[in-house]
Amino acid sequence: MRAPFFAAIACGLLSSWLVGRQSVAAILLLLWLLRVGLLRDRRCLTLTVVISAVVGGWLTWQNARFERVTRSAPRVVNLTLAVQPDAVSTRGGQYQLVATTSGVGRVIVYGKLATAADKRRLNALTTRTRWQTSGTLSPVAPPTNPGQFDAPAYYRSQGIDYQYTVTRVAGVHPAVRRGGAGILDQLHQWRAGFYRACRRLPATLQVYATSLLIGLRPASFHSTMAGVQQLGLLYLFSLSGMHVILFLGMLRWLLIRLHVSLPTIDWWLLGCLPVYLVMGGGADSLQRAVITAGLPLIWQHFSHQQRGALTGWSWALIIGIVHNPLVLCQLGGQLSYGLALLLMVKPLRSPWRLAWWVQLISMPVLLIATAQWHLLTVFVNLLVAPLFSWVLLPVTLIGASLGQWLPGVAGWCDGILAAFQRVIATLATWPGLLIIGQPSATWAWALGLLSLWCLRSPTKRWFSWLAVAYGCCLVSIRFPWRGAVQFIDVGQGDSILIRQPFNRTVSLIDTGGRLKFPVPRWQNDGTTVRPRVETVTVNYLHRLGITHIDTVYLSHKDVDHIGDLGALLRLMPVKRVVVPAGMAALPKFQRLLRPAQRPPQVVEALAGMQFSDGLTAVHPFKPGKAENGDSLVLTGNFGQQRFMFTGDLDRAGERAIMTRYPQLRVDVLKLGHHGSKTASDPQVLKQLGVQRGILSVGRHNRYGHPNQETLTTLRQQHIVTYSTALQGMVTYRFTPGHWGVWQTFLKEGNLYQRTTSPQSNPQG
Repeated sequence: MRAPFFAAIACGLLSSWLVGRQSVAAILLLLWLLRVGLLRDRRCLTLTVVISAVVGGWLTWQNARFERVTRSAPRVVNLTLAVQPDAVSTRGGQYQLVATTSGVGRVIVYGKLATAADKRRLNALTTRTRWQTSGTLSPVAPPTNPGQFDAPAYYRSQGIDYQYTVTRVAGVHPAVRRGGAGILDQLHQWRAGFYRACRRLPATLQVYATSLLIGLRPASFHSTMAGVQQLGLLYLFSLSGMHVILFLGMLRWLLIRLHVSLPTIDWWLLGCLPVYLVMGGGADSLQRAVITAGLPLIWQHFSHQQRGALTGWSWALIIGIVHNPLVLCQLGGQLSYGLALLLMVKPLRSPWRLAWWVQLISMPVLLIATAQWHLLTVFVNLLVAPLFSWVLLPVTLIGASLGQWLPGVAGWCDGILAAFQRVIATLATWPGLLIIGQPSATWAWALGLLSLWCLRSPTKRWFSWLAVAYGCCLVSIRFPWRGAVQFIDVGQGDSILIRQPFNRTVSLIDTGGRLKFPVPRWQNDGTTVRPRVETVTVNYLHRLGITHIDTVYLSHKDVDHIGDLGALLRLMPVKRVVVPAGMAALPKFQRLLRPAQRPPQVVEALAGMQFSDGLTAVHPFKPGKAENGDSLVLTGNFGQQRFMFTGDLDRAGERAIMTRYPQLRVDVLKLGHHGSKTASDPQVLKQLGVQRGILSVGRHNRYGHPNQETLTTLRQQHIVTYSTALQGMVTYRFTPGHWGVWQTFLKEGNLYQRTTSPQSNPQG
């Protein structure tokens, strides 16, 4: 019985090492294999070594294949796509779908909608279709900043390596199949039909029905579930093992009441598992649950032996890793397998003790995923878990089934769910949310192993050591010994984060922001795009353990520099906002201050003003209207390098600075106006003695930034150039009195290094 368990743990460590790139897992794997050898159990040792070798070879091959995919060049192709009706979604003027095509396999597809009629036709698809298309096939686009959604890893876990951007659709035709494939198509049709029916339900019931029953999340999901996510309850709304257990339990209870024999019940359950897998969308968490639930039933049928739950868990983990090499690198896999193992090896009858142990064991992986924890999480989970099983899920089932024909029932069910949402939203506003920060992989392993040791030997001494370890981890996150100047990739805009060593001061120059352009009414479906300052900047700051910003500098009034200020002030306390003289009274700026948690101090700056974080203003010289020519320009020394941050200052402004400060020298220049030809005067660059230039620019932007004339100037003056469009976040790490180190988030050979503005590749 223990042989599969030892083999499964070895495979898990192999996956963390080879796929997760965690070197500490290699050390633990070696220790684990030594432990297996000391058991002197030939069967256990043989099974562990053989399975580890096979799985290790498989993971190595998978990694090599994935590396080839990520380094492949985008190419224009003609593809025939097979599309299920439940794999199509539209948002605004765009559509997205998952399709299958010969030679490439599954791909994620993006395209633009030309008319409202096209949008209606896509939303009305009821059968499997075949699309004749032309477009660009490329690797899935990677994140460009730390902590961003990792699309390549997410889609790789679903068997998708490529994204396909459609430029032309020659035709869409029905593609009906027969036999077993026809049964599969029918399930997809039922799922799509159920989703269309759910869109007629009241708002809250619609979100619950689609997310809990078929694994689809409408555009309003994140806004509706903000409180749920903050309190750590989002796992309830992701189809997983808990839902499989609940649904199988309901079905078993019904069949027993119908006097069906136990062997027949097992066959019913085995038959329902693949059906539920398709109807639930085939999510990775659902696949794990189906494997875990189905294996013991299959084993019992063919061997006529009862097998322990631990053996079923072990084989489910091995199969899960083979099926999805990233399963243990994702929060869902870590929690589902880890907590299931906890319940098997340490059965706890007290709900309070179980809740505390679940939180303690899961804390390291939760911190890596979210960097935060709410003090009410244990209490709320303890109350909501039974409420979910006995109230929320049954109410959702009743509302989704009967509510289609009985509006009164739908309204009653929606009222119950909406009341629950209001309670959760209120609890989420209570004090107790702790921004802890994201521990490194080494710290996470250490904390996890210490927690497991406390579970094995729950003594005061080991709990004290665990508390000390968490304290040391928190100090290492919150008080880094190195400072950093980081040019965040916010697309077509500016945002620069400056942190002094030990986070003595934290400053942000500009916030970025999206320009909004008018769209036809049919594209306005009521959904809003979350600002990049929320998904990128604040998310990254929380992972650094930063809970407030000392100073936000705003260079001028353009949206791509200050558009996200309101969202930033809503999400994070800011002590002061520094703007160029003349900007504070602008109505546009005043509106952006309104969402602030606490109103920041507003300071208007002129040339010569010095600030506590080491920055000095060298422009403007007089109050203005916060136009490009009035940009706030800052300089500062960080790690033996003098930086200059220029906003969108034009060439005339650059020359005026040199006239005012003829002795000024700059090592690193944030190039003005995103590399436009209106900035970066060649004589100014030469007089400043610039060694490195930073282009903060969006990929494939409509303005043609950076301009070829600017790139030629940089090349002629041998200025090493970094671009956020090519390399994502650009970081300079330093310690006081020492030279720093330059790092780019995207490395050479990455997709963007080959496809975006190749003329501006960094020199050296």
